[in-house]
Amino acid sequence: MRQLAALQQNGTSPANVKQIAKVSGGKEHCANDSCTYDFECDSGFFGSRLLQVFQRTEWDYLALRPWKVAAQIRTSNGNLTDFYVQAWVGRGRGWLWNEGLLAGNMWAWLMVDISSNPLQFDQRIQREREYLEAQSVMRTFDPGNNGIFVGKPNVDTLGSGEALTVDLSPSAPPESRTAGFDVNLRCATAITPCTHLCQFAPSAWHVYVEYRKSNGWWTEEPSECPTRPVGR
Repeated sequence: MRQLAALQQNGTSPANVKQIAKVSGGKEHCANDSCTYDFECDSGFFGSRLLQVFQRTEWDYLALRPWKVAAQIRTSNGNLTDFYVQAWVGRGRGWLWNEGLLAGNMWAWLMVDISSNPLQFDQRIQREREYLEAQSVMRTFDPGNNGIFVGKPNVDTLGSGEALTVDLSPSAPPESRTAGFDVNLRCATAITPCTHLCQFAPSAWHVYVEYRKSNGWWTEEPSECPTRPVGR
């Protein structure tokens, strides 16, 4: 994650990306002058032959839970163009179906979706500005003014979980990139499970809450949330 956080659209060579791919077991796919590098690492829970055993959410009490980190880096003509990262961790307090063919346990998922794509960032900020204008919100600062915008989709993840989306500008300063990539991977193996997004992505959650407060919007802050982002 630290290597991915250090990637810069204007300062990362293909050799650097190739080295990250080699060390991390990434797969390279190239066509003409464009290359894509895919990375994936997970707990192996759902690839196990004992799927019916490991999908039981009671394993959460023993700090055995599914998790996954996936990333994609794209280059063109020798330049880094964009990259995407998703981190997931299971929370064993999800839905429980008691009737029918689907009866059984279901993990809830906490997910962080991080991206750095110039066009996508600009479009996201433009949509937010239009929304604020339509709602007649008096802004204290412009969304994405520090090269980062954090949102929370209204649609739950699987199992009634939650997600944060982190959009980073190519020119985002180091502190914004650090905040965006502050994913608490200890949630995957800690005896005490992470049950809220603020525990899984503390710095991104802090950016999200502060932005909402600046617009006069209330946001629930669970008691389990760190009082300040990790590493700050």
